[in-house]
Amino acid sequence: GLVLDPYFSGTKIEWLIREGGVPRDAAFGTIDSWLVHKLTGEHATDYSNASRTLLFDIRERRWDEELCELLGVDPGSLPEPCPSAHVYGETSEFGGSVPVAGIAGDQQAALYGQACYEPGLGKNTYGTGSFVLQNAGADLPDPAEGLLNTIAWGVGARVDYALEAAIFVTGAAVQWLRDELGIIRTAGETEELA
Repeated sequence: GLVLDPYFSGTKIEWLIREGGVPRDAAFGTIDSWLVHKLTGEHATDYSNASRTLLFDIRERRWDEELCELLGVDPGSLPEPCPSAHVYGETSEFGGSVPVAGIAGDQQAALYGQACYEPGLGKNTYGTGSFVLQNAGADLPDPAEGLLNTIAWGVGARVDYALEAAIFVTGAAVQWLRDELGIIRTAGETEELA
């Protein structure tokens, strides 16, 4: 569902292995898997974050051996993919035994947080990039030119997919215009320029 781009962590892991001297069998993951590990000792992630790595088969909900081989990543070094609503382990960091029971990816969490539970509902997120996400429901949509397919979330045995229109550098481009080129003084000035 993704395009080959350095925005996704799969290509970053490839670089770390090839150029950074990191062993191929090191433990890799995204920030959520690091937090789960720090809190529970488990090496796990949810489907929505796994689907954003460039290494995950969103149909089969497992690490894709062909993509991992292409990027030189050992699938055994990646976190266990689980539904978004799942007990990943327990932590005693906050006094007593507290379950860590949910993970959701960035844009996907915003889609859920905006109550886009039904197919066809969508939202925009603006930050470093600009992302329009639409709930596609339980059936993986056919690939469409210029759109990404991703996993929105997994609850129990059900997985909802999403269609995404992504511009990876929107906010970063505005910052570059301001900080590096000096064309604008504030981000708000871009509205008139546009």
